[in-house]
Amino acid sequence: MSGALETNRFLDFGPYRLDRQARVLLRDGAIVPLTPKVLDTLAVLVEHAGQPVSKEELLRAVWPDTFVEESNLAQNVSVLRKALGQSPNNGLYIETIPKRGYRFVANVHTPAAASAPVEPEPVAAAPPVASDVLPPARRRRRFAGPAMAAVVVLVFSGAAALWYNRQHAATPLVHSLAVLPLKNLSGDPQQNYLADGLTELLTAELSRALPVRVTSRTSAMLYRNSAKPMAAIARELNVEGIVEGSAVRAGDRLRVTVQLIQAGADRHLWAETYDRDLTDIVLLEEEIARAAAREIKVSAVPPSQSRAASVNRAAFEAYLRARYYLDQRNGQDMRKAISWYEKAIEEDPAYAAPYAGLADCYNQLGTVMIGGRSPSESRKLAISAAHRALEIDPDLAEAHAALAYSNLYEWNWAAAEQGFERAILLNPNYAPAHLWFGHYHAALGHFNRALQEVRLASDLDPLSPIMQTQIAWILSHARRYPEAVRQFRKVLAENPTYQWALWQLGGAQIAMHDYNAAIETLEKAVEVGGRSPSALGTLGQAYALAGRRKEAQALLDELLAMSRQRYVPPHVMVHIYLGLGDRDKVFEWLEKSYQERSNSLIWLGGSMFDPVRSDPRFDNLLHLIGLKVK
Repeated sequence: MSGALETNRFLDFGPYRLDRQARVLLRDGAIVPLTPKVLDTLAVLVEHAGQPVSKEELLRAVWPDTFVEESNLAQNVSVLRKALGQSPNNGLYIETIPKRGYRFVANVHTPAAASAPVEPEPVAAAPPVASDVLPPARRRRRFAGPAMAAVVVLVFSGAAALWYNRQHAATPLVHSLAVLPLKNLSGDPQQNYLADGLTELLTAELSRALPVRVTSRTSAMLYRNSAKPMAAIARELNVEGIVEGSAVRAGDRLRVTVQLIQAGADRHLWAETYDRDLTDIVLLEEEIARAAAREIKVSAVPPSQSRAASVNRAAFEAYLRARYYLDQRNGQDMRKAISWYEKAIEEDPAYAAPYAGLADCYNQLGTVMIGGRSPSESRKLAISAAHRALEIDPDLAEAHAALAYSNLYEWNWAAAEQGFERAILLNPNYAPAHLWFGHYHAALGHFNRALQEVRLASDLDPLSPIMQTQIAWILSHARRYPEAVRQFRKVLAENPTYQWALWQLGGAQIAMHDYNAAIETLEKAVEVGGRSPSALGTLGQAYALAGRRKEAQALLDELLAMSRQRYVPPHVMVHIYLGLGDRDKVFEWLEKSYQERSNSLIWLGGSMFDPVRSDPRFDNLLHLIGLKVK
């Protein structure tokens, strides 16, 4: 390959464009979500198209300062083949050379127009709206703002079309962003939820609208009131740009000040103050996203007719409160979130976002981990809410992901796969869609792809303990226990009382037959979780396997008594009976799990079920839910 091709920023093949400088792969202009190491692997192969590249060369290029096993490279190639599909000639893009390495076999060329991007001419920005008061006519005409904003949107998008060509845009100044928690400057702590909600909505809008990686809100929120330098925060979140600001509410009026910082250079790219009615919040999000797009020199944000509308103030406030409670991820707060989502829907039945949030709540309420309601009841409500959200906004990624999650645990495998792919296409930065798509692949035994998706979710939400725990969980399900335990320990070093990590670490220790360590871990999980049924069941299994059968029986009796007072997932009984070695009881409670469509059943491939795997009843259960795990 020529030196000119090797050093060119853009490399085209088939419907794809590899932007080596931005470190992104595009298919027909849309981002293909890949982790950095997978992209590095692709870049090396494409740069040497037509030539064999040895495994040793690839390992040195992709992991220059780290020793990794050859299986990591094979995993990256497998992910690439899945992501790229077939070439225009109906063949694979990447050819395996036995005992040697790989070769990229598609025709690669460098677009002449892309080799010298042109910086757009600066265009004077419109003067800001006066921030103290608006003319009386503005107050009288409540919906004039959205109409005028829509006109402004069209004008700006028309101008942007002249400035930028999506395929030949000027070099972006940043390729990744994080939105730090907006500061509540109202002086009223009761308004914190509003600043947090604005942070979330702005994060979601930038994720949806900009072709850059946007860190999830859950990671960025850890920097509320942080005194750390911007460069340090950017380094920890692995981003190049930071959006920060403040919000002040006075009655129905809202003032939002935001600025965009190129963190590495400590360079302020843009700052602006916006005065709006609270009901104009959706248009405000779009306006800020357009300004950010202009300043970081990426394609202009396309106008969205379905989103350019006023939001009912009471519905919006209820939605923000619901999001706060949903983030707590426990049964009591989940019910509070449901109540607030229902309030938002009552105030504005045509507001799509609360329906998607309601679907998330019902999906999580029916899991074994939370155990707040039978999934046979809660999942029907989740599906209904997700469908209603999509009737209102067919392009709402959160609703597609929620519906796909429901379909996954209803064993509608094809619909689940299509739904996750649609959600990721609509918003590649939506971390839960990648996470749940990882669940789909893990259940089917596609562990390399599952880890790829979960690591993508972790890249988007790097400081979220649940994302880091999920990596360990998938490793454990793939029976890579030492790696899983190391990852669990890493999570718990930062979050010592994180129940989900404790519970699953205990399960991994059981799989490794380290029953004493499992008991110690699970006793702590029971303590921090308020004796939740999920932790009690796994602890009972560990007691039984360690020969402490009386203690296991005592926990079983406690759970059976509890089940007469509240909902207890049948799966927790399965754990204890597996430990006690009572096959008939195992299948009795597995049948109950099947009847209520427990989320536990797609994980039958795990080692937990090895003691009963040879039983014909187990094969029958696999057949009923559409699995072929052995």
